[in-house]
Amino acid sequence: MARWEKSVSKWRTFSLAPRARYVNPEALWHLCRLTERKATVLASDLLVTKVRNQHAMLRVFDPFIEDLPKLADNSFSRILRLEAKYARFFWARYFGAASQDLFEREKRHAPGPLNAALNYGYGFLYHALEWQALACGLEPGVGIIHKLRRNRPSLICDLIEPFRCCVELTLVRHMEEMQDKAAMAARFAAMLEEKWRYQGHSFRLRSILRLSIESFVRALCKDERFKPFELHPRDACT
Repeated sequence: MARWEKSVSKWRTFSLAPRARYVNPEALWHLCRLTERKATVLASDLLVTKVRNQHAMLRVFDPFIEDLPKLADNSFSRILRLEAKYARFFWARYFGAASQDLFEREKRHAPGPLNAALNYGYGFLYHALEWQALACGLEPGVGIIHKLRRNRPSLICDLIEPFRCCVELTLVRHMEEMQDKAAMAARFAAMLEEKWRYQGHSFRLRSILRLSIESFVRALCKDERFKPFELHPRDACT
């Protein structure tokens, strides 16, 4: 967070995250004072892109899958309902493609090996995204979609949405190693160093995390359009 020090005529910044060394007061100010319309647009960009990425992945499993329904960003509650409805559609087909007798996504303390591996992979993304957000001066606890909750990085929970497909693809490609924690740790670490396409260019996923967060900061401060990560069909197939 930040406060204006009259005695020295400058911003004095501090963070709710003890390990943060840099805070972007302008970005935090805009994030905390988002209008309802701006928050809806940003939430729509994140969740609609997540759905599109997951649908692009399903097309690799089944080229004849029905087209994605049109998604609108005119209502925050409508976006959440559409995303929840699509999640039921997606997980049934994802687990089917993975040849598992599981048709329900289990989030916390998942006993099934596939759900446990998914949570493990998401943990790699959470950690990498949080450090990139701190490097850009953002406070991970102040989110848009996810409400403020103690000990939860709500903003990271928001920003991770378009990137979840990377973990889901990596897991499908290495199903035979799913129950080997050390092997999957190596796969997810390698995933962050692999080249993926973003805005017409090829970057390491770790770099795309940074570029995406920088785009998010510009959308907050300069009214630019946020450019979330979109899964390229070639990346979904390789």
